Amino acid sequence: MSTLISLNGCVEPELFEFLHENFGFSQVLGVDGGTRHLLKAGIKPNMVIGDLDSIGPYLGEVFALKVPMLISYPDKDFTDGERALQLSESVPVVFIGTWGKEIDHLLGNLALLKIAYSFNKPAVAYGINETIVFGRNFTLHLPVGRVISVLPTGAAVLSEKGFQWELEHVFWSEYAVPPISNVVAQPIQQISADKEFFLVVKGYWNPFSDLVV
Repeated sequence: MSTLISLNGCVEPELFEFLHENFGFSQVLGVDGGTRHLLKAGIKPNMVIGDLDSIGPYLGEVFALKVPMLISYPDKDFTDGERALQLSESVPVVFIGTWGKEIDHLLGNLALLKIAYSFNKPAVAYGINETIVFGRNFTLHLPVGRVISVLPTGAAVLSEKGFQWELEHVFWSEYAVPPISNVVAQPIQQISADKEFFLVVKGYWNPFSDLVV
């Protein structure tokens, strides 16, 4: 069983159908305005976390749920998403609502994948028809033609095999940027680096039924 954490970014309605087909959730956490995505989908969270400043017209519905609420305050030194991750009890952890209108929120949400990695909690984040994971070495079985992007968090040496453009120990830094996107060309793909990176796969994909990290 998994933990679902709903953040306050954009969520496409069809994502819930994908989640229903691919995951079973023993714990559902609504993070402030992200709770509205759960309400729209008819999903009752086990807990609501945040200062409730971005729930808007759904505030009455949230109180009507009569579920535990962990109220945070503006002067905290952590995000509500981080608190939800700390409270997650089952893995993998699935984040939705990752993509938003503000770049600082997006970067903060992506950082949750790095934090989960440091906690040794397998995690995935879903954006707008995209899947994001974080790690160092991946063996994949994506369908031919699927587009991926590799985004290192710093200087790194990358290798990609099984793609249209194969890379062998290519150096990534602020002065040298190799191709970011690539296209699956072989049934089995391998991506490795000497440091962790974000892997973005176009479309919804369940990494836990496919990859070896």
